[in-house]
Amino acid sequence: MLEIRKASIGYDSKIIFSNVDFLLEEGKLGCITGQSGSGKTSLLRAILGFVPLLSGEILFNGSALTPQSAETLRKDMAYVPQELALPAEWVKEMADIPFLLKSNKKLHSRMEKELPQVLESLGLEDDILQKRAREISGGQRQRVMLAISMLLGKKLILVDEPTSALDADACGKVLNLFRTTCKQGTMVLAVTHDPEFAHSCDKILQID
Repeated sequence: MLEIRKASIGYDSKIIFSNVDFLLEEGKLGCITGQSGSGKTSLLRAILGFVPLLSGEILFNGSALTPQSAETLRKDMAYVPQELALPAEWVKEMADIPFLLKSNKKLHSRMEKELPQVLESLGLEDDILQKRAREISGGQRQRVMLAISMLLGKKLILVDEPTSALDADACGKVLNLFRTTCKQGTMVLAVTHDPEFAHSCDKILQID
């Protein structure tokens, strides 16, 4: 599980939020909502160990997230930011990049086998892998990376605004993919401004 206890984040002595508590269990879909600037993305990055807490703590599978443990705990997490620019000319090269990491190499054959089906479930054609990365839209690029993140075999997937560039039909497909992934025991935590997406989640954390 992921547990956030009395967490506070701030920059340059300015408090962004304080005393945030949240619990997300295995196999559950959660979301973080709130106005722009309320610290939603900062909280995702704090879970990854990239943003330090001013106070409180974050626990992942019973282990406290600290500067010393962050790198180890991150190996069981995947992160899909809202804006993503990978150094690849072709979409297929973009898909391969996460599997070049040592911890993910053993999953490359699974990706090759299952990615077309996952892309189809998101409304993307097989031939998108043969296109240049600059030829596809931001929404298509994000869906490709969402598909890849689902195949990394991580315990926790963190996603920033997964439906911001999508129409209602595509949003439904993304939600269905998250649900399918959660049934396999994965936790998914997404930042969202979409109230319909939020209401479909098991847990909602609203930061005021």
